[in-house]
Amino acid sequence: MKKSQVILGVPGNWKNRTELLQAVSSKNAGYLMAGFVLLNTKKDIDFQVEVSEHDPSLKEAFYDSEIVDKNLINKIEQHTFIVNLIADVNGLEGIKEAIDACSALLNAGGLAVKVETAGLIYSKEEWFQLFRNQEPFPIYSHFVILTEEEELYFSCGMKAFGLPDVAIPSSIPAEEAAELLNNFNLYNIIEEPNFKDGEIFDFELTSQSFVVKQIEDVRYTEDDVFFNPFGLLNLIPV
Repeated sequence: MKKSQVILGVPGNWKNRTELLQAVSSKNAGYLMAGFVLLNTKKDIDFQVEVSEHDPSLKEAFYDSEIVDKNLINKIEQHTFIVNLIADVNGLEGIKEAIDACSALLNAGGLAVKVETAGLIYSKEEWFQLFRNQEPFPIYSHFVILTEEEELYFSCGMKAFGLPDVAIPSSIPAEEAAELLNNFNLYNIIEEPNFKDGEIFDFELTSQSFVVKQIEDVRYTEDDVFFNPFGLLNLIPV
């Protein structure tokens, strides 16, 4: 795995930036926030943070999400600030540290979490559940989404693990394709294989074989938050 970056947005209803800074230190043992840095003093790990004021477009993202708590959506609509946690991560351990730091922002009054690098949204309760269960699959499923474009199914968000996203033909039934993509991505995260262009990969569960072709991520421009600099792996059925 290669070093990568994830961005986690946490909206809140803090009166001002001073209240935000004070809440981080008073509600979390071992965390301090000063200027553009959130510091985990216990582990001596720091994260870059960007604090922006109310974003009127944020409510649309929550309306489009699976969150049905109207009270939460009302609070999101009235948020005063958004704290963007920008974490340089290196594999699962780095992501666990980012999950912990994001939880500290929620403890300090954050309302929810938006994984900007995959467009996924979680309530505070859902994020705390992830914080308590940091196994590979829950982490993966919180940072990666599956989408369909034209004749392919894609994953989006694997750059959080320093890995390429994966594409598979949409001629494969949707549920089967999702299972194949998830299993392949988890294998890539846990086992860290070094796939060569044209290599054949066998799925033991389905007895299917695919040729692995390495291609560039042409879905997004390089300045797009969804762009994966590690490219795509196109799985072509044998």
